[in-house]
Amino acid sequence: MAEIHASGSLLVGEGVFMKGFMRVPGVASIDGKLEGELSADSVFIQQNGSMDGQTTANHVRVAGTLTDTTVANRTLLVESTGLVAGAITYQEMEIKKGGSLQGGIYKVGREAPPMPVRAPEPPRAAAPEPVVLPEAVAEVAPAEQAVSPMPLPVAAAAPATELPAASTVVPSSSIPLATNNKPKN
Repeated sequence: MAEIHASGSLLVGEGVFMKGFMRVPGVASIDGKLEGELSADSVFIQQNGSMDGQTTANHVRVAGTLTDTTVANRTLLVESTGLVAGAITYQEMEIKKGGSLQGGIYKVGREAPPMPVRAPEPPRAAAPEPVVLPEAVAEVAPAEQAVSPMPLPVAAAAPATELPAASTVVPSSSIPLATNNKPKN
């Protein structure tokens, strides 16, 4: 890589945050935080540095964190403390022990592999609407008049008459409900 302090270079120092589009003809050295788009001849993400966005350079060296889209037209070097995540395109790559790559990794000049195509799911039949019965109101006898210590059931059944045919739909409003559950004397 070229000299960091040479003309046409960018140094983002520790504690500095920059956001935007940067085009650097020389070296971009990042020890702070950078967001946006960075284009340079060489990019060096130092151990405390991070870049989030689209990064394009001939040479990329990462000791900190580089996320989103990275294009290293010639070399990509991931140091032992480095993390590169996202869509990564490179010509030559070296990863030191402890360094990390996460995401899609492609070689320059080769098309990205096609995404797997899933077969379309068959259309699902619409689930029948559930029949909602109005809530039954149960009257409870006072404690001294109670015949049984058990709660009284609420009846929600149709009278014992002939049931409609299977293809007939009975509206919920036509189903009689027993609402008086007082014990008879």
